[in-house]
Amino acid sequence: MTGLARDLLEQASFLCGRERKRPKQASLRRAVSSAYYALFHLLIEASVAHFGSRSPMALRRLMARAYSHGDMLAACKHLALGTPPPHLSALLATPVEADLRLIATAFVELQDQRHRADYDLSAGFTRIGVDMLITKVEDAFQAWERVAGTHNAKVFLSALLLGKAWKR
Repeated sequence: MTGLARDLLEQASFLCGRERKRPKQASLRRAVSSAYYALFHLLIEASVAHFGSRSPMALRRLMARAYSHGDMLAACKHLALGTPPPHLSALLATPVEADLRLIATAFVELQDQRHRADYDLSAGFTRIGVDMLITKVEDAFQAWERVAGTHNAKVFLSALLLGKAWKR
């Protein structure tokens, strides 16, 4: 993957290792946030590339702005738990690839940890814990490379944007 997603993942690694001894909570918290946003933007970049590949750049940028954290979380929770709603289940080929479930699970965990890092001042982070989160995102990036062109990946990308609308 290119662009912002890859840069954010590199930034997360840099921040996690920034202080050699006794890392600052600010560095670790920003690393968690950057790792989450790396995965968030990976999925958006992939989706826009798939659905808007022939569209003008201005339209692709507008498409990218249409994604919401909450809708993406809901789609990922269903896939991570293996309990997609009936309308989505009917579209997915079974079994759903383990790589897609890995990506969905990582998204759910990283969003939760990003909320802790950004809003829970009583939460403490360790370099080892943050490094493990970054590794999960790296694993999700690799998993995406393996499944990107599959039928289920296309359904997943659609659910990230349209999941809420499909319930109507």
